[in-house]
Amino acid sequence: MIQVNKKFNKIQLKLVAYEMGKDVCIILTGGKSHLGSITIGVEGINKETFIVGKHKEYIITEKLGEMLKNRYCGNFVICCGIHIDNITEKEIEDIINLSCKMMEKVCVKLKIG
Repeated sequence: MIQVNKKFNKIQLKLVAYEMGKDVCIILTGGKSHLGSITIGVEGINKETFIVGKHKEYIITEKLGEMLKNRYCGNFVICCGIHIDNITEKEIEDIINLSCKMMEKVCVKLKIG
């Protein structure tokens, strides 16, 4: 298990990666945790995203999915649920940027680039 935590102003994020042989399961949460979006990548096949209700976390799971798809040879699943009350557009941008930095750290620890 690999865990990366980031805090920026009122934003607190936790990314946990579970290695499953050559595959990996990523869980990204923050604020009030829930399941908002899932992106699945299967070797040799385009990734697919499932959105729960009207949640917008697919923006994050798809971005992180692209990072993994381009750098990882196994299958992956990324689950994300982040809820912060009264969030601003700037804070949403901060969450996306922090999430990408967190995934970079995971990629290094997984030794995939």
